Amino acid sequence: MTDQPSLWDQIGGKVGNNHPLTSHKASEGVRSGSQKAQILLALYAVFPDGGHTGYGLSTRGLVLNGAAQPISANQACTRLLELREMGLVEFKREFPGGPIVEADTTPGNTGQVHGLTDHGYNMAWRMRLEPDARMRIDERVET
Repeated sequence: MTDQPSLWDQIGGKVGNNHPLTSHKASEGVRSGSQKAQILLALYAVFPDGGHTGYGLSTRGLVLNGAAQPISANQACTRLLELREMGLVEFKREFPGGPIVEADTTPGNTGQVHGLTDHGYNMAWRMRLEPDARMRIDERVET
């Protein structure tokens, strides 16, 4: 199991087909794993009742790039999508199965609020306990 990639070590990110070639090239080198790990830890800090939008993660400086600068709201939203696809985060809902919770972002706009799934909570909990450890992407943690 030690030869499997960890969440922290993932490189590369999603980019839409309608984006320019420069965006595709830039996405190849982004350290998406460390950004996703930072998002998990930021959501862990406000669990279980709180959550964050991609805009909030960006503007509050909760997720930094390799140059120690906040990532863009667009990048944060992309990382949230990737984490949703991994089953680690989900949309916060007003009640189970109900409307997605939204929060104010830029004037006149709102964003969808995300929170941790049980698996995401367990992964973030392990990262907090063992900050130097590299959590395997597919590792399941029992509570």
